[in-house]
Amino acid sequence: MSEPLNSTSDPRTTANILTKAFLFDPFFSWLFPGKSHERNLHQWWYFLTHHASKNPEWTLSVDEGNSTSSIWTKPISGLRESDNSGDDEQDAFVNLMHELVGDRISQVLEAFAEVNANHPLQPHWYLQAVGTVPEMQGKGRAAKLLQPILEICDKEETGAYLESTNPRNLSFYYRLGFEIQTELSLDGGKAGLTCMWRDPA
Repeated sequence: MSEPLNSTSDPRTTANILTKAFLFDPFFSWLFPGKSHERNLHQWWYFLTHHASKNPEWTLSVDEGNSTSSIWTKPISGLRESDNSGDDEQDAFVNLMHELVGDRISQVLEAFAEVNANHPLQPHWYLQAVGTVPEMQGKGRAAKLLQPILEICDKEETGAYLESTNPRNLSFYYRLGFEIQTELSLDGGKAGLTCMWRDPA
């Protein structure tokens, strides 16, 4: 089994990869509309990749050609009562969203609250994102990058979970063993996500 790359990749490089991969994604087009879409999308991904590079509970992976990147969150069992870092991270996220979405903040935070409420309760690997730059899509790079974590899921008999932001990607996730759990309609139907779960093989 090949091991996933560790969290030493440059967050800005990986943010560039994911920005290109999700530039025309329907969910992110809702989240960051208008002329500042690409800039705001990059700020979003840089926030997440920077966090992933510093947090041992996250796994940030990038392929050798810097064409594909993924962000996973490791399974968490129980609450860390003595750890207040989550509050600081939440505050930083809310401040970022205020900056990026302005007076739409209430609708956006309500949408994310609904997304979070649908997360499975049992411990699982959470695929926050996987993306390949457009010119390298369709070459199997994303599947190859995800395989080491999926092998860990199978070995440890742990499920995996994701929210697909684009219906075009569902067939890709089906091939990896994911099945639809539920469909979320957000902000009065202006945005949608497909929640998917994978049982260990």
